[in-house]
Amino acid sequence: MGWRNAEAGDRRWTKSDISGLLLRASDGGDPARTGTARIRVTVLDANDNAPVFSQAEYTVRVPEDVPVGSVLVTVTAMDADDGLYGHVKYSFKKITDKASQIFKLDAELGAITLLRTLDFEEGDSYELEVQAHDGGGFFDTTHVVITVTDVNDNPPELTVSSRLNEISEDAPSGTV
Repeated sequence: MGWRNAEAGDRRWTKSDISGLLLRASDGGDPARTGTARIRVTVLDANDNAPVFSQAEYTVRVPEDVPVGSVLVTVTAMDADDGLYGHVKYSFKKITDKASQIFKLDAELGAITLLRTLDFEEGDSYELEVQAHDGGGFFDTTHVVITVTDVNDNPPELTVSSRLNEISEDAPSGTV
């Protein structure tokens, strides 16, 4: 086993990098006496990385008749740290009151699901901001744009107004 130097500013050690050290001491006597001790070294990760979203903006188009409970989009962020500092959780940073009644964000998975039916005539686009944060206070933010597409779900409205006009049978062609 030997020591390895990491790049300046960031160390990435694994359990196999350092399992322990063996310290051997000897005196200067005759006969020389020696002693050994095993030293176990545990390297703890520092929170030196922030989560990073895989995309700066997520854009999704969904029809207004998508079923309630459907996952519309899943945002993903990675954190290069280990343990608690590398565990990413998601939350809405910016969302309107109306949108908060329509969309739900899973804090562990980053999945945005539909809470109630969509109606194109009520709203055709929603802009959300999602934040990914790690266990040490670092975070990243991404934008989510959900565009609702219209489905032919409303019958046409026909207004009939009648008007009686008399036209003589010998009227020239094209008379209105």
